[in-house]
Amino acid sequence: MQNKFNSVKEFISWVEHQKRFSPKVSLDKMRYYCNLFDNPQSKFASIHITGTNGKGSVVSYLRTIYMEKGLNVGTFTSPYITIFNERISYNNNPISDEDLLRIGNLIIDKYEIIENDGYELPTFFEFITLICFIYFAGIKELDLAVIEVGMGGRLDATNVINPLVSIITNVTLEHENVLGSTKEEILIQKLGIVKKNIPLVTSIKEDELLKVINNYLDDSNKLYLTDNCEIISSDIRGNVFKLNNIKFKTKLLGLHQITNALTAIKTVEVINKLSIDNFHINNQTLKNGIYKTLWPGRLEKVSNKPIILIDGGHNIDGISKTCEFIKNIKSSYKTAYVSISADKNLSEMINIIDNTFDEVIFTKYTYARSADPNDLYKLSQNKNKRVLNLDDAIEDAFRNKSKLNIFIGSLYLVSEVRPKILKRRK
Repeated sequence: MQNKFNSVKEFISWVEHQKRFSPKVSLDKMRYYCNLFDNPQSKFASIHITGTNGKGSVVSYLRTIYMEKGLNVGTFTSPYITIFNERISYNNNPISDEDLLRIGNLIIDKYEIIENDGYELPTFFEFITLICFIYFAGIKELDLAVIEVGMGGRLDATNVINPLVSIITNVTLEHENVLGSTKEEILIQKLGIVKKNIPLVTSIKEDELLKVINNYLDDSNKLYLTDNCEIISSDIRGNVFKLNNIKFKTKLLGLHQITNALTAIKTVEVINKLSIDNFHINNQTLKNGIYKTLWPGRLEKVSNKPIILIDGGHNIDGISKTCEFIKNIKSSYKTAYVSISADKNLSEMINIIDNTFDEVIFTKYTYARSADPNDLYKLSQNKNKRVLNLDDAIEDAFRNKSKLNIFIGSLYLVSEVRPKILKRRK
């Protein structure tokens, strides 16, 4: 039987080494865990978000908008960029080591009961989701929690909540071995977060996918599609767009961040319709919230001289959107520092990068999933390509002041490189 922990460092190390996946046919196991703690997931108002890309950005927009209103907002996101605690945040502050350890030990204290009742012990994601629910339920001042799905939707551990609104940002091919081999199959898994009488917001525009959505929803669900807007500008300074004669600005870079902002705006509009006390957002608060939103590691500029960006795009859709943005940026020379997880579609992702950058440098992050940079090098057709270890890659990025540099390919890469760049910049 697992003993309780006295050190948060040892606890986090233990959690990180818990089983990642377990075959699932229902959410009965997660509901059982929640019931052991008096169903904390039902004790706070929430928004539930799934989708292939953009989930974290939409979470961040919504958090900032409602905090701008003066509400107290919790968020559950993954993975983290700097510290483990970031996954569970309250008013943009990560859960404290003390609360993380306290709640983790509460769950471990139930392990004997769980096994005696004939249930499997929680997987990694079930464990941290349960911590999130217990933590948020214990905050009396919490007004709203924005909960990001881990993978898919239907059988995700987060899918025991009953939210105010469900959101599907978009759907592209991902985790095909788990979710399905077509967009339609993957969408069905994501639609599993939709509950009876709960509205759904989506930025999906493809007719075939919208047919799948409409066929899935019943008469109790209202579907809200994001609005089209007038794009005024999109460059290294951010985005400017106009919607319903209101001009919005974002600090987040890339055209896809306009789509994510529109998803958040539509969600606010839907929640306004629910007429919940103190939840109504006016246009000025909405504008302020959109502009103030920051989301580390997503096309984030971490140095001005030279320009260094970091981006956690880790699938074909994410890489494509980032490269589309980079192509429109004027620069005498563009260099990509690339590290990708070995289980990704490496050839196609590298092909997109090859066709965007003047030079490609392959490197490796520390986590075991990182592909061998020499294997990535062999897949590349770029005429200017090299292999460097991560620290040398960072030094290389700082060396030439005229270059536009970006570290790209994985959130694990961003998590490791971001603090090193910020430290090197000082």
